[in-house]
Amino acid sequence: MADTVILATVGIPTLLLIILLLLPFVDTRMERRLSRRPVAIVAAALTVISMGVLTYKGATAQEAIAAEVKAAIPSWAQKEGFANSKEALAGANLFAESGCVACHTYLGTGSTNLGAPDLSAEGAKNKGIQFQIDHLKCPSCVNPGSPMPVFASLGEARLRLLAAFLEASKGPK
Repeated sequence: MADTVILATVGIPTLLLIILLLLPFVDTRMERRLSRRPVAIVAAALTVISMGVLTYKGATAQEAIAAEVKAAIPSWAQKEGFANSKEALAGANLFAESGCVACHTYLGTGSTNLGAPDLSAEGAKNKGIQFQIDHLKCPSCVNPGSPMPVFASLGEARLRLLAAFLEASKGPK
């Protein structure tokens, strides 16, 4: 998917802009009226339309990723054994919505940006709910030098759900 995102956000607009810039050199007629320059008009219209479509797709890409991650939650709950915990399931949904998989992996879903750890077995470390909440509130306070952003703005109740999810994540059974 990452290759298509790069192609759609960088490749196609760049190609269309280059074509648009080259058109005056290709069509050297003296006529300057727009009605007499259909190639330039079509190229400009296609560029504007593609920029609009690609901007929209870029704006909704995170929502699509969150939907893919949310679709994996039932299998996570089954593999990890927290299918009966409402708090852990709510935390898993929050995990998907908050974009945690942009940096972390969880049972093969996600990314490993900046060396962020796989959280599939985070609960096996038995750090406790309060540690998880403190870490989410201020990662660099708990782990000095941590590049993880602060999630204190989620609020205490939502942080508790995320912590319950992480503590329920003992690794695949």
